Amino acid sequence: MKPSTLAFGFLCAFLGVFFFHQAVIGFYHGMGWGPNPPFRQNPIAPFGVPQIWNACFWGGMWGILFALLEPKRPASMPLWLFAVLFCLALPLVVGAWILVPLIKGLPMFANGNTTAMLRSLGIYSVWGIGLAVFWRGLPAVFRKA
Repeated sequence: MKPSTLAFGFLCAFLGVFFFHQAVIGFYHGMGWGPNPPFRQNPIAPFGVPQIWNACFWGGMWGILFALLEPKRPASMPLWLFAVLFCLALPLVVGAWILVPLIKGLPMFANGNTTAMLRSLGIYSVWGIGLAVFWRGLPAVFRKA
């Protein structure tokens, strides 16, 4: 796998978080269904990076894994479906619901809050669609350089 392909995965997922993930958070917040607005600037420990850039960075890191797994996608599976399933299975379930809570000493699986879990399913599904949009939509020169 070429480093440029991994960087392309980072870029697509980073942009997917910024444009799609945050759009759903904004929609939920605007409808009164979510507690937080999009593009939050509150600093995240330990370096004080604003939350939006922290989320985009970690989304990009998941995008590197996506770039590694995408060539193994079944030929009959549409890219958008693969990306949505990827974002639900790995970044959401493994990352947000298991690993991050374990690292931060918080309850796993949103402490059983089904409303928060359903909100997350929507956010991460749309992020997966965004990842697929950028994966297909950005010029191939970025992927194959």
